[in-house]
Amino acid sequence: MLTLQINPSPNLSEWSGSFTSTEKQLKVAATRALNKTARWARTQVASKTAKELSIKVGAVREGLILIRAKQSNPQSVVGLSQQSGVIKAKQLGSVSQNSTGVRVGRRQFDHAFLAAMPNGHQGVFRRRGKARLPIQEVQIVITGKMQEIMEDLSNGPALKQFETIFDRELRYLLRAA
Repeated sequence: MLTLQINPSPNLSEWSGSFTSTEKQLKVAATRALNKTARWARTQVASKTAKELSIKVGAVREGLILIRAKQSNPQSVVGLSQQSGVIKAKQLGSVSQNSTGVRVGRRQFDHAFLAAMPNGHQGVFRRRGKARLPIQEVQIVITGKMQEIMEDLSNGPALKQFETIFDRELRYLLRAA
């Protein structure tokens, strides 16, 4: 599973000396900031992947997992589920059969056909050879693109976003106290 982990570079115990706040306020602010940053990162990965591959954001977002931080475990993770690496062609848009294959949204899959399986599953399929069977469902693999975007985010923008949100959350907690 590919993951994007957000960990604050100095430990939370080292931060209490530089702010006029209690250690509990620091932990609460850090936890909130980690969770908000992880949600932001999940949104960024989904939207950038969808934009670059010209697919729906919802189809990409389904495969992203978010593990939230707690005060006992201050670590949030954005990861890919097992199904996230592939998107079935039927999820890309409206489907129509034509003489050369199947058109799904703006994409054309030549030598493909629409079919309903005996169990009720409908999809876009291609034959593996010249014979009638076996057939294989048409899918688009997006794991590589999602991995690139996660690496780009972890190299700087995610940490900068965390710092901004942490500062905002800490100021909010200090005002509320």
